[in-house]
Amino acid sequence: MENKPIRILGIAGSLRRGLRNSMGWHCACCAQLITSVSEGWVEWLASEDDHGATVLSGLQLVHRESCRYDLRKVFRSGRSVVEGLSLERFVGPDGLILLLSLLAAGELSTAEVIELAKRVQIPGYELARNLIGQQNLPQVLRPSLGHGCYLQSEIAELIRPAMTDPSWRERRDSNPRPPA
Repeated sequence: MENKPIRILGIAGSLRRGLRNSMGWHCACCAQLITSVSEGWVEWLASEDDHGATVLSGLQLVHRESCRYDLRKVFRSGRSVVEGLSLERFVGPDGLILLLSLLAAGELSTAEVIELAKRVQIPGYELARNLIGQQNLPQVLRPSLGHGCYLQSEIAELIRPAMTDPSWRERRDSNPRPPA
């Protein structure tokens, strides 16, 4: 039997409704889903080291209105200021080049920028991450490219059981490490 690829972006209506609780981006603050691009905000902390050089840290994707860094708290605790942009700026081709420019500048953690790029640029990655759990992804399926970089066929393999087997979520919830 031939395995046909799943159209991640074109999930059928009934399947999409069935996966509704996993569609969107997890907020780094409240862990609830950000269900539309307009609701998201990407932010980070900016400070200076002892020599006056800029230090950026704490890259996170959060709800635009309710879950952002507490400006006073981060300034008092680390003399940092909060910088950020709407999630809309990070999606699509211009979003990809913005993410690449952040990597090229080398001021933010490479691992954090790459993870954000996968979450907002790679179709199906965030859904697989939401369904399986970020920490479980490498245990469930090792990416052939390594470094947590999944091909579309691998993402489809991760998502397929959730889309086609109604009892998958129950089995997943009762088994913390689903079989590979």
